[in-house]
Amino acid sequence: MPLAKLPFPSIVVSSTDDEYVRPERAKEIARAWGSRLVDVGARGHINSASGLRGWPEGFGFVEELRAT
Repeated sequence: MPLAKLPFPSIVVSSTDDEYVRPERAKEIARAWGSRLVDVGARGHINSASGLRGWPEGFGFVEELRAT
């Protein structure tokens, strides 16, 4: 995975119990990318199989980025 600073605003959404990415690794990725890191607690891996359904909180992150 590239770890260069991204040329646009970004948010890394991290879960404390993600089976693929440890919180420490998410923090490293966010730092490398120049992203804001958001810890959403124990939500598993953030994907369509995680049961978040429409996930208004996630849409809020998208809207935050759209506003920048």
